[in-house]
Amino acid sequence: MRLLNTQTLKLQEFYADIPRYAILSHTWEKEEVTFQDIQNLETASLKAGYAKIQNACARARNYDFEWIWIDSCCINKESSAELSEAINSMYQYYEDAAVCYVYLCDVSSEFHPRNPKSTFKDSRWFKRGWTLQELVAPQNAVFLDKDWVRIGTRWTLCDVVSAITSIPVEVFEGGRDINTYSVAQRMSWAALRETTRAEDQAYSLMGIFGVSMPPIYGEGGVKAFMRLQQEIIKISDDRSIFAWVAALSEHDEHRGLLARSPYEFRMSGEVKASDSDCIGDRSSYSFANNGLRIHLPLETTDDSSRGDDVFLASLLCQSERDGSFLSFYLRKTSRQQYVRCHPDQLAFRPTLQAALNNIQELTVRENPVTRTSRFHNRPWYDSAVMYHADLLPSARHFLCTNLLPSSIVHSPYSRSLSRLPMLVDLSLPVVVIPPIQAEFPLNLNHGHHAVIIPL
Repeated sequence: MRLLNTQTLKLQEFYADIPRYAILSHTWEKEEVTFQDIQNLETASLKAGYAKIQNACARARNYDFEWIWIDSCCINKESSAELSEAINSMYQYYEDAAVCYVYLCDVSSEFHPRNPKSTFKDSRWFKRGWTLQELVAPQNAVFLDKDWVRIGTRWTLCDVVSAITSIPVEVFEGGRDINTYSVAQRMSWAALRETTRAEDQAYSLMGIFGVSMPPIYGEGGVKAFMRLQQEIIKISDDRSIFAWVAALSEHDEHRGLLARSPYEFRMSGEVKASDSDCIGDRSSYSFANNGLRIHLPLETTDDSSRGDDVFLASLLCQSERDGSFLSFYLRKTSRQQYVRCHPDQLAFRPTLQAALNNIQELTVRENPVTRTSRFHNRPWYDSAVMYHADLLPSARHFLCTNLLPSSIVHSPYSRSLSRLPMLVDLSLPVVVIPPIQAEFPLNLNHGHHAVIIPL
């Protein structure tokens, strides 16, 4: 482990007898000071991120910390071996730190976090993937605003942080270990978080589940997340890992038992860990070359329209809300071979009795992951429609007027939907193209001229 001296700003390597240290949690901004930069303080001082290093060290020195760990400059990211080690050790780094300073560059302490006017809840820090482990791993965490003024601690603000993150308040009060929460619940904490690299959605969760695996940037987010689940399965028989729901657009698709992203666990925050005692020594499951081999309680569905080859398979998991048991749909494709169908649905059953009368050993086939263009892979907002209006070449410099009804616009460069008015001067010739994927979406703002792509 490499630590930064808070007095000299020099790095030192520690292999054993690691000294007491503070640690910084932050979101990356422009011109962060890297490992290469910090070797020469004169060079480092030219970067905007140098002030963050100085302020973090000053804060640590004030509380008698000689050492601090800061990810931007304590990891040599040009070394793939060192980067891999750091990614696999990151949770431990934060867990072992005496204190974690959470620097919120977009928050002011002018208003208390419980004040509706406070920007605390809107901080980008709460939306990033890597900061999830930086929130739950440290024993002590202190929130600091953009001017390095103390806002409060994770313990004093536990109710506010819980409301923002949907993580149970007991986690922040120290009364419950995160390992006692189901796999599905912990996945749900990451469902709405984002990472710059798609693969980091999986890599940033390794510490949360106590697993390790080599990072392979370039494999894609789906493959990385499926690898993560396979590692979790090796050490856990909690079947809540299968308690996910796909997007509505995948209703008629066939899937395996593994989710493709944390987002598919967005509704699993109240799923308890499975209780496999009722099926005894048949609780274990494993991967084979043709899919996941598992014992599942099966029952026929009440809906005849689904077909005779569709069954409900119980996860042996209950909802915290009403105690219902969760089941998912399987379609039989051949003898002992199944696929998950209607992956956008989970069924809630009041009892397991009927299913436990028919426990089958079967294999659920996992579809191979195929690469798709990043512009065509939009699992978040499947119902969004693109409306693209182009003016004929003879029309120039028209003024937008609010004459047509508003419509939903989905930009391929943003994970958000915005309702914008379709503004066109009807006195000029207009071509309205049906919903297609346009290379540049038309962004129309009331009272401004539009930039038009010629036909």
